[in-house]
Amino acid sequence: MSTFGKTWWGQRLIEATETFTDPKRLIRGRQYLSTHRILGWQVERNKVQARVRGRMSPYLGFYEEPVYEIRIEFLPLPESAWDSAIRLIGDRAGFLARLLLNEMPDEIEKPFDDLGIDLLPRSRKDLKARCSCPDPENPCKHIAALYYLLASRLDHDPFLLFELRGLPRSELARRLQATPLGAALAVALTEDAGELRSAESYFSRPKPIAVPETVAPKDYWRSAKKLPSGVEPPEPAPVSGILVKKGGDFPPFWPKDVSFVEVMDAFYEQVRKRAKDWM
Repeated sequence: MSTFGKTWWGQRLIEATETFTDPKRLIRGRQYLSTHRILGWQVERNKVQARVRGRMSPYLGFYEEPVYEIRIEFLPLPESAWDSAIRLIGDRAGFLARLLLNEMPDEIEKPFDDLGIDLLPRSRKDLKARCSCPDPENPCKHIAALYYLLASRLDHDPFLLFELRGLPRSELARRLQATPLGAALAVALTEDAGELRSAESYFSRPKPIAVPETVAPKDYWRSAKKLPSGVEPPEPAPVSGILVKKGGDFPPFWPKDVSFVEVMDAFYEQVRKRAKDWM
């Protein structure tokens, strides 16, 4: 399986082309794409046009790299299918909200499956392709390279799905907003949230506090009461020894009769005294 299609819609396009394309041509197509031989491409509704740079072949009489013209035409969905799909999506708030926010739901194919419609091509009959190269096989390696390019573009822009099936992104948004629920969501999404104001700084600035006139500046930081003298220093924090105590007094690896925990407590105490003397 190719790694060019990382999302399900990209993988589905690759799976469809793999059912009717020679595996050797698929390999060559991936090589053409990875070596940047597609010079340019454009999508106009359900039609894709591209220019691919071929390879020199003195054996076949090509002493310069030829440039081939490619055209792939996806079978557009009929208007009745789009009307049914838009109505069904318009009744599902989750699908509708994400689409109006330019997000593609992972389950977008579910409403189309419920209507018996294939959003993505599943076989050769769903698309037509031709290339100006002399290869009699269709699809050739140049067309295969364009298939992989479309799969990678679908990973980044899944709304290309709708355009390849005959419905551009702007038309999709307009028809979704025309549904009753879509109109309400569109108003909520474009509702004015108020004027935005820039903050003076990222962190809150300290506010100055006035010193009472009756207090001298040198006495401001002095407490009214003196700290007690002769305070005994706190005892050093004991070592928790959780890992030592976790095994108990006589863990399996301890062969002696004396408690392993007591031995380690005495050891840590000696270490603590040594460290104190060094300091």
